[in-house]
Amino acid sequence: MNTPPAVPVLAPSAPSAPRARLSSDDRRRQLLSHAIALFSKHGFSGTRTKDIAAACGVSEAILFRHFATKEDLYHAILDTHEAAAGNDEWLAEMQAMAKRRDDLGFIRCLLAQILKSFREDTAFHRLMLYAGLEGHSLPSMFHERMGSSMVEFLRDYVVLRQREGAFRKGDPDALVMLLASPAMQYATSKHIFGIKTISRPEKEIAEEFAELLLAALHPKKERSKKTSKRKA
Repeated sequence: MNTPPAVPVLAPSAPSAPRARLSSDDRRRQLLSHAIALFSKHGFSGTRTKDIAAACGVSEAILFRHFATKEDLYHAILDTHEAAAGNDEWLAEMQAMAKRRDDLGFIRCLLAQILKSFREDTAFHRLMLYAGLEGHSLPSMFHERMGSSMVEFLRDYVVLRQREGAFRKGDPDALVMLLASPAMQYATSKHIFGIKTISRPEKEIAEEFAELLLAALHPKKERSKKTSKRKA
């Protein structure tokens, strides 16, 4: 008679420890983090609130408990970006340079902040690109909350330096756009599209851009043009 094989006796497995519940603030931060990640990857039209909730392992009801409306969520995303950007410290530095009339330092500081923002908060800038392409309200909200005051500050400095004869004449709004454009173009190419056309450190790039921009703004360039025209 064959003896049946012995069946090993398994000790009962210990119950898994319950996952620690996140505090309200931590849950809010988690929801925001996943919202930014999903929006930056799939766009606004490709991301549903249930997707954000599911990524955090919670229900939509929990999401709406923290953000009653989508607009609340969008404003919270802008809050997060503003806090990460350190705009207050940067603006204080810019104001100090403006007071000293340190044109090169002023432009360099502007460019460095743009490059830093794209480098350290790439997801936000990808998200903003999606928002613009989809006709979303977020870019307008961003401009109203943060962009317009910074543009006004830059414009005021350009106008002041034009009056003082340090900057060439011209539309100050066009000159403000000129100041920001090189860093915006470079950062978008590198951090959003992954195109690395310049291999040098960003600090060196900001320095060279600043010197080129200051040369373009210098009124001597205008005078040399007039002189050459007279000679011709």
